[in-house]
Amino acid sequence: MIHFLIPSTAERGKQEVLDRIFGCNYGFFPQHNVFILSPATVLKQAGFEVEISDCVVEKTSLAEALGRGGDVFVFYSVFLSRDTDLWAAKEIRKKFGKKWIVFLGNDPVWFIDKYLVADNYIVIRGEPEEAILELMKELSKKKPNLKNIRGISWRRGKKIVHNPPAGLIENLDKLPIPDRMLLKKPFDYPNARFSQFPSTTMLTSRGCSYRCSFCFPNSLSFAREIEWKKIHGKKPPVRVRSAKKVIEEFQLVAQQGFRSVSVLDDQFLWERKRTEEILEGIKDLNLEISILARCDRITDFKLAKMLSWAGIRHIAFGVESFHQPILDYIKKDLDVDAIKRAIKWCQKAGIEPEINIILGSCPLETKQTIAKTIKEVEKLKVDIVHVNVITPFPGTEFAKIAKEKGWMTVPEYIPIDSSAQSLISYPHLSDKELVKTVKGFIFRHYFSPWYLWRNLKKIKSPKELWSKIKAGVNEFRLLLIK
Repeated sequence: MIHFLIPSTAERGKQEVLDRIFGCNYGFFPQHNVFILSPATVLKQAGFEVEISDCVVEKTSLAEALGRGGDVFVFYSVFLSRDTDLWAAKEIRKKFGKKWIVFLGNDPVWFIDKYLVADNYIVIRGEPEEAILELMKELSKKKPNLKNIRGISWRRGKKIVHNPPAGLIENLDKLPIPDRMLLKKPFDYPNARFSQFPSTTMLTSRGCSYRCSFCFPNSLSFAREIEWKKIHGKKPPVRVRSAKKVIEEFQLVAQQGFRSVSVLDDQFLWERKRTEEILEGIKDLNLEISILARCDRITDFKLAKMLSWAGIRHIAFGVESFHQPILDYIKKDLDVDAIKRAIKWCQKAGIEPEINIILGSCPLETKQTIAKTIKEVEKLKVDIVHVNVITPFPGTEFAKIAKEKGWMTVPEYIPIDSSAQSLISYPHLSDKELVKTVKGFIFRHYFSPWYLWRNLKKIKSPKELWSKIKAGVNEFRLLLIK
């Protein structure tokens, strides 16, 4: 039996809900991790017995989860989950001896040596679906031979072996639709941005073609990117699922009883014809949908209206700053006017925009540029605003520059919550000042009487109220982190 494990960080005295989708902060609510469900479904369809234990949502301890057994244990690990997952791996060895333990995700792909600390530990690099199937076929043999499994790294005695890369999965349509029913409690994942429940997540494309210097995509795209860059020195090409396959998955989740879907693509709005075909195919499903998109991909009001008609209720935009020289410096390739236009079009069409701001993204940032950005955000009257301090995530262009220029407060990256801590400090703008500004905005925006009253009026059900209360508690928690 292949056992996918999501241990709770609460067992080690940390915030219980850890975001494993992007992996850079402690989440406000747990979400379906399709990056686990996808390889698990591939294995199930190949005839393997598969178990998934989500200790956070099930409210179970690691010991209780391990009581379900397993021949191979699999973790999907991100930067913030490393210590918890390696602790859980040690507990597995204490209980079962030398069982095979496999790590997926962006953190193991970048920090391979930190994970391959014992025999029988394996890291799958890049996209996991094809590699994990071949690996499990091999591990099911009496004397498995790992040398021919592409896309893995493993330990042989004191030596770490890196097998040749597996390459990209060219045709995403050949992958099965993730089986959400593999979760013990598939309908217990509320998402505070929605008013309809239950909620799920979906992935319709992999990668992003843009060149932002700080770019931190979803953890699967990042694992894919890290592996590809080792050989090719550049970002991998974007791969998308066909409109037909995407529509098929939306129809299935609606039939299963899900009422809201968070699409995790780094950028959902690719080729216009494909987008319009998807929107036409899902408009009668009565789903509430959120997506991520670039502001300049909202090219006209007609598109905004089509998105709204199809059920798109939320669009998260990576705005970063309202100071054009900063956008140019960080290679955002985006005009401030395009940002404002897209947000206004969405608001007019009945779509709630979410704005993501990154403070301190380059040395051009000052107290004055921060004040300007915050002022512009407030003028747009956007309810959902996520403000973070720039983080030098491993593998990004910004991390390389920050280290060379001496902007980092530590010699090497360490896992932190980027919404409440900073590893960057400039001579004119310290790490403490950046964090203080983030916390100040959170308090002023989310705890203002105007915001609270406006959002209380929108609430449609007790479940929505409870999910928003929990999100609010987590926002307040950020103010207490030192």
